[in-house]
Amino acid sequence: MVLNRPDSRNALSREMVESLMQALDYAVAEKQVRVIVFAAIGKAFCAGGNIGNVHDRLAEPVGQNGRDPIAIGNRFYGKFLESLARSPKPTVAVVQGAAMGGGAGLVCAVDIAIAISGVKFGFPETSIGLVPAQILPFVAARIGIQQARRMMLTGERVSSETAFRIGLVDYLEQDEHALETRLNQVTAALKHGGPKALENTKVMLRTLFGLREWQEQGLSEYLDNAADVFAAQLRSEALEGIEAARARRTPVWDCVK
Repeated sequence: MVLNRPDSRNALSREMVESLMQALDYAVAEKQVRVIVFAAIGKAFCAGGNIGNVHDRLAEPVGQNGRDPIAIGNRFYGKFLESLARSPKPTVAVVQGAAMGGGAGLVCAVDIAIAISGVKFGFPETSIGLVPAQILPFVAARIGIQQARRMMLTGERVSSETAFRIGLVDYLEQDEHALETRLNQVTAALKHGGPKALENTKVMLRTLFGLREWQEQGLSEYLDNAADVFAAQLRSEALEGIEAARARRTPVWDCVK
């Protein structure tokens, strides 16, 4: 499946996430699909969450269940990542451009990630007063808690070479031809395996070391709570953070009440 909104740097709008969810459901159900590949069109793989419509989101009324609509919207992407992680079929990301925030989280949630040299990865949420709510468990699972802590707290952008070194991506290629060659090699190897053997191996890996309860219940509860934290941040500190980013100035956090 291809992220094809280059004008928005493939930002994760509600429509984008809905399309990804539908495409994932189709690929999982279609028997002839053996490997699910995520690619993108444009200079960026994915710029992360869409904050351009923040005022519209803030104005949305509370639903009948009393839940903050911002939390509901944030949680929707987490549900997609959960479905992606549970996919019985191998998943691959081919990263041809910058992957930030939720985009980098998508890279961390697939089974195998391939990147081209020269692209950047990062989790800039805290720099604008937000939190990496739905992606945090998937990032920590891929690169470890300390690497996730460092990148998420500092908002550091890292090169594809550093991303490869810390395990954020599995293969690093120098040009587009090498990237395509590597993708063909990886997909051929995955298709060579028995479909049920691959599915069972993925389940065994996800439930290793007593993680079954976490994967089947704890993760969803964690992401529910994380969505509430995200909503609270968007209604407070992030208002200053986003305004400062748009004005290309340093945020003044002590002005936030």
